[in-house]
Amino acid sequence: MPKIVILGSCRFSPYDVLAVPSEISPVWNTEAGYEIAFRRFGPAIEKADIVIVYAPDGIGEFTNRDLAYAKSIGKRIHIIRGPKP
Repeated sequence: MPKIVILGSCRFSPYDVLAVPSEISPVWNTEAGYEIAFRRFGPAIEKADIVIVYAPDGIGEFTNRDLAYAKSIGKRIHIIRGPKP
C-alpha cells in the first residue's frame, strides 16, 4: 500500500485525510510554527512514496520549503493546482 503525504495551506482545512496541515496556535504561519510542523511532516515526507501538494491558488513559502525537501530526497511529487483564469 503506498504511503502518501499531503502538503498545503491550512487555509483549506478541514481536509478529510489522516495527516494534514493544521494550525499550530498561536504560532501559525510563523517560522516557529513551521519548525513545529516540520517535525511532523519531515519524517512523513521521508517515509512517503508519494507527496501531494494541494495548491489551488499557488504555493506559499512554507509549503515550498517542504516541497524542496521532498524533491531533494527524490520523492515522487504531484501538484494539484487550481483552475486557470
